[in-house]
Amino acid sequence: MSREKKRVLFIRSNPVDPDTRVEKEVDTLIHGGYEVDVLAWDRTSEHPIKKEYLKTSPLVSVYRVGIVSQYAAGFKKNLLPLARFQLAIVCFIIKNHKKYDIIHACDFDTAFTASKISALYNIKLVYDIFDYYVDSFSVPQSLRNAIETLDHKIINNADGVIICTEQRKQQLGNVNPRRLTVIHNSPDFTESYTKNNNEQKKDVVKIAYVGILSYGRNIEMLCEFVSQNPSFELHIGGFGILEDMVKKYSGEFGNIVYYGKVPYAKTISIESKCDIITAIYDPTVKNHVYAAPNKFYEGLLLGKPLIMASGTGMSDVVQRERIGVVCDFNNIGEGLIELEKMRDEWYDIGVREKLLYKEYYSWTEMKRRLLELYNAI
Repeated sequence: MSREKKRVLFIRSNPVDPDTRVEKEVDTLIHGGYEVDVLAWDRTSEHPIKKEYLKTSPLVSVYRVGIVSQYAAGFKKNLLPLARFQLAIVCFIIKNHKKYDIIHACDFDTAFTASKISALYNIKLVYDIFDYYVDSFSVPQSLRNAIETLDHKIINNADGVIICTEQRKQQLGNVNPRRLTVIHNSPDFTESYTKNNNEQKKDVVKIAYVGILSYGRNIEMLCEFVSQNPSFELHIGGFGILEDMVKKYSGEFGNIVYYGKVPYAKTISIESKCDIITAIYDPTVKNHVYAAPNKFYEGLLLGKPLIMASGTGMSDVVQRERIGVVCDFNNIGEGLIELEKMRDEWYDIGVREKLLYKEYYSWTEMKRRLLELYNAI
């Protein structure tokens, strides 16, 4: 094509406000010489497509389509809104297909439609698998085989496939992608955020969780435990189906602080001022077994002890590298008390975490991998 810069369209089934992985990948591509737009699903209200701008990259246009839906509400309840979003994807690409060289589709709920329409217009496709769709809460058992067959076809035909951990290769099963790249959910922040604050011993242990407020992350038990234990503070932020519950706890208990939905820089700032970072996911959900929780990588970057549920993604690293506590999913209180008793080890844990991040998980390395994949395409 005559254009000097290649033009990329990201498609994501959330408003990207915020979406840390999308924002980091977009920023990487912008600095790598690509032009990027984002097509996103705003589930909070009904409205036609609005052109706005990405807060973390103000030169990036975000086209948000408003179709009311609810996160983690189940497949049946969201089926009609999901279908409407697919139609919005089709209409947008038909109208704008001459603008784009590559479509970067995030998860099956955008990749299915994007794969069909990109093939029609000979646009390259990058399939970025944040979560393996058939192993999510929302997919009924009766549809699993059919969806997995379609998903494998997309994986095998895409010009590039991205997964978030090496272990995800096992979850995908019998596939043969043309190009497969592992890009961890590593944060991208300067050293000003990573100073270890654990040297000063405090009477109160500050716990941080900032993320999606939904079931399967033990947020209910975490709030209940802290409400009954004044020697702990919970600093919690985010949005989702459990938001009202968190607000209620925060209103009733002085040691639970709710920040609402915050930008990613604020997330890192909150975590940097706390003592412990939690990533307690339900191991009965298969996607959680292979997960790459942002909290894990943020803990490494900041040098904060981690608490994770046994049998979930990266919990084996926490145990092997001695950088926190792994507990039973239903015994988060016991895990927190155990980690509190390890105060004297927190500084050494932080040192090990930062070295681990720098050697294996830095965003500098992830940027290199992403640009290498795009340049190959």
